[in-house]
Amino acid sequence: AFVTAERWLDAPFGARANPLRNLGTLAFLLFWVLAATGIYLFIYFDTSVEGAYASIEALSVEQWWFGGVLRSVHRYASDAFVAASLLHLLREFAAGRFRRFRAFSWISGVPLIWLMYASGIVGYWLVWDARAQISALSIAEWFDAIGVTAEPMARNFLGAESVGDRLFSLFVFLHIGLPLALLAGMWIHVQRIGQPKTIAPRGMVTATLAMLLAAALLWPAASQPPWDPLRLPASIEFDWILLFVHPLMAATSPAFLWVLIGGTTLLLIALPRLAP
Repeated sequence: AFVTAERWLDAPFGARANPLRNLGTLAFLLFWVLAATGIYLFIYFDTSVEGAYASIEALSVEQWWFGGVLRSVHRYASDAFVAASLLHLLREFAAGRFRRFRAFSWISGVPLIWLMYASGIVGYWLVWDARAQISALSIAEWFDAIGVTAEPMARNFLGAESVGDRLFSLFVFLHIGLPLALLAGMWIHVQRIGQPKTIAPRGMVTATLAMLLAAALLWPAASQPPWDPLRLPASIEFDWILLFVHPLMAATSPAFLWVLIGGTTLLLIALPRLAP
């Protein structure tokens, strides 16, 4: 299936800039797009509970022509980064590139999946709207299921007095630290590859940026209603690529999600030895 799709895309893109032949390179490109747009957004971001939502809204409204566009590019680049990374994993699996000397690259790539998702989820928290409220509460309940802390973590999101600037500063630190750890892991991931491709062809760069810009202009990213500790929203617009774990946990249980993620991780790590 991958080979057939690659051949179809060779005609419009050319073999050198074919995205399916350069999924790892595309992931690197999208990471740098996220880093560049994230730095600009952080300059105008108010790292306090009271000012976070307002600063994002001001950036989107008062600078709609630039800051708002970059916010949307950042939003869509994060989804594209996840999609490219997962497709890269599937393509390498389909090609059998996880055995012998490639086992190191395969195993070192497994933690990058969870770092990628953690970075994106925490990024949604910084907007501190109703979507962030649902996401943060869901993650807290997930960790409470295994008793990570003596007191339930979910209590931190059930009252205005429980959420302070110190907790919000932790979110900001995580959204900076997790991508840095992800970048370090990406560097380790390619160390055993003879000639790793980490710089995208010019045609791919142009096409990717054009598509992200078009998506940002046609469907600008928007915040949900502000976070309200006294009321959970009845419904919100959801990012099914990054935040799918929340409805999955709601439909099953926190224990099921732990077993699913833990089992998937162990299976991926053991695959080089299990597969014939």
